[in-house]
Amino acid sequence: MHKSAFFFSMLCAVNAVALAASSQDNEILANAHRAQMQFREGHAEVAKPLVKTLEDATAKSPDNARLWEALGHAYMSLQGSMYAGPPDIAALTATGERARDAYARSLALDGSSALVRVSHGMSQMVVSQLKGDGPGLVAGVDEMNAAVREFPKSTAVRLTRGFTIIHLPPAMRDTHAVTEDLRFILDTAPGGRPEDVLHVLLGDVYAETGNLPAARAEYQQVTGASAFAAEQAQLRLKEGTVSPASIALVRQGTGTRCAMCHAPGVDN
Repeated sequence: MHKSAFFFSMLCAVNAVALAASSQDNEILANAHRAQMQFREGHAEVAKPLVKTLEDATAKSPDNARLWEALGHAYMSLQGSMYAGPPDIAALTATGERARDAYARSLALDGSSALVRVSHGMSQMVVSQLKGDGPGLVAGVDEMNAAVREFPKSTAVRLTRGFTIIHLPPAMRDTHAVTEDLRFILDTAPGGRPEDVLHVLLGDVYAETGNLPAARAEYQQVTGASAFAAEQAQLRLKEGTVSPASIALVRQGTGTRCAMCHAPGVDN
């Protein structure tokens, strides 16, 4: 066979393999997205098999940044599902570290993704909290802040930072950043259940910092599209105070119980 013909044949074969791998990777990513939506609807059992699928996929396609990103998200979902029982700090930490490492691998391959950058900071903060690592926690928050500065109009970036640092004690967190993020998300929210929950979350932030008139104004904007949010808002308006337990109950929705925003007909 002529050398040029041989080279052309080999090139076609290599391209065919690459296209097949790319198509397979895209299918895995599409399935991963569907699984994540199921997780947000309250189906925590999807997290573990999703992690296994993406671990296998990254082993076969180690240079695919999107697969590593999806694996990072899957690890964080798996970590979220682990809070259902008594917390195993060692296991929670290890899973968070795997998420952070997956995000780091994705960034090393493609540093342009706003969501991966803020997610890496988020996982860094979560791991550092579990370890009691103050400097690491600050580094994670700084990374999320940097992502917001670079991508201030990104709802995904704002949501990730806001829903992460809201869990810090008021004395430790940047309350202005939290309220700014929640306000931004409210402005882009589709209405209905998500908006109701966001008003309660924002009202609680104001209540924690002693701004009760602003808190009441947020609770009063709850429409009832979310029965859970309406119940919580009425409880706060009736009692005039907000207990730490009530605040913690609503904030569970920013982690393992996204169902009250995402799933039609599911509100608790």
